Amino acid sequence: MSPARRIPRLVWPALGVIYLVWGSTYAGIRVGVESIPPFWMASLRFTLAGLILFGFVAARGGLRQLPDRRQWLVAVVTGAALIGFGNGGVTWGELTVPSGVAAIIVSTTPLWMALMSRVFLGQRLGALVSVGLSIGFVGLIVLVGPTALRLDQLPGMAAVLLAAVGWAAGSVYSQRAPLPRDPFLTSAMQMLAGGLLMAPVAVATREPLNLGAITGRSWIAFVYLVLVGAVLGFSVYVYLLKSAPIALASTYAYVNPVVAVILGVFILGEQLTARTLIGGGVIILGVALIVVAQALRPKAQSVPERDLVPGAVRAPTPASSSSP
Repeated sequence: MSPARRIPRLVWPALGVIYLVWGSTYAGIRVGVESIPPFWMASLRFTLAGLILFGFVAARGGLRQLPDRRQWLVAVVTGAALIGFGNGGVTWGELTVPSGVAAIIVSTTPLWMALMSRVFLGQRLGALVSVGLSIGFVGLIVLVGPTALRLDQLPGMAAVLLAAVGWAAGSVYSQRAPLPRDPFLTSAMQMLAGGLLMAPVAVATREPLNLGAITGRSWIAFVYLVLVGAVLGFSVYVYLLKSAPIALASTYAYVNPVVAVILGVFILGEQLTARTLIGGGVIILGVALIVVAQALRPKAQSVPERDLVPGAVRAPTPASSSSP
């Protein structure tokens, strides 16, 4: 987008929606897993969200040319990384990890993406990205390091960290993978594939799914995560990619953790420690440097807009961006 082009007025409220919606999904997950088994919740959430997006694509005539076998295979692989490792890891991790801390750890996804792009795609990092990586990983050590001495939190922290790595791997792979050009169709395929793949995980881990035991509070969180977190959030982000400079649209990467921490403290009563503030602040600074560096990179070397979509998702990412 040319710098001289005027930014539409709707971009600003759309940014606000993304900040609030994707920042609040972490609190929503925390409330959901209070009475819904995590892998079942992730499976049902993204299976339903994928079906809803497929309905939207079909309603506007986007299924006249159906995805081929190769595109479905790629959707399964990226869906496993983005939804399975990504959202599944965060959902399970939040059984023990505070939602604000989980959001900060997930915000390291751009760090892992930059590193993987260098290792697997041969992309040069540049000075600003290298500095951002160094700063971000120092912040991660400050935030997560002491957890290694606490066995009760270590598995959850590791799961959320693996989720960020999974989002990064799925996003980097999808940069060169043959996927449909329609971002709604791509995300519908990834969400559906990832959601269905999570069901065997729930069965294998013997998670009990008792609908009668799910509280009203968790049901509300689940519906919110499906309709608002996944479907609405993704749709608004697609609009931003089309209407706003990519540097502006990408600010969600370091604004969402701030929103998540605030909501966790004031709505869920989570404790805000000095380690969370310092480590989180350093990580967000590193992520901001990487996002700015990518925005300044020549267009031919930039990450395709499709792959900046959370989850296609956080991150996620079709299924959401690197946003759970």
